[in-house]
Amino acid sequence: MVLSVQDKDGRKFLIPAKALNIVWGRDGRFWNIPDNPGMPAELLQVSWLEVSSSVDGTNPQKNYEIGFSVSLKADAFGWNKYPVYIMMKRGKEGEFSWKKVFLNTNNGNVNQAFEISGKLMKAADSTDTKIYFGLYEVWSGKWKGGLQIHHAFVREAP
Repeated sequence: MVLSVQDKDGRKFLIPAKALNIVWGRDGRFWNIPDNPGMPAELLQVSWLEVSSSVDGTNPQKNYEIGFSVSLKADAFGWNKYPVYIMMKRGKEGEFSWKKVFLNTNNGNVNQAFEISGKLMKAADSTDTKIYFGLYEVWSGKWKGGLQIHHAFVREAP
């Protein structure tokens, strides 16, 4: 299985959906994770969304954009009222930063991939090259479904 694709100078990483750590991802009642790494992971229904990963080989003196390429199916539900959070940190000892994002099924994004992302600023006092990140909605306790995760990305940002 491909864990991530990295360009040669560590400026961009692409993590296929199949390589992401997805809570309840092995349970077919909640997720459809295809064997083909080029296909999206499809959320059937969960009340606890937790998708995470990490990449190593980044430059701690650079800013990075971290996010997910996602789409909502026509029958998606549970997204309009409750935001998802992209959380990220540098190294195990780093401080989390987060970005709140609303996945609105009424904005014309149905069945079209779009990116959601946040920015991790450089860490002047860190030499850690590993970035941990994830996509979460664990606070509402409401059921949601119809989300497709195509891949995650970490890329150098201005």
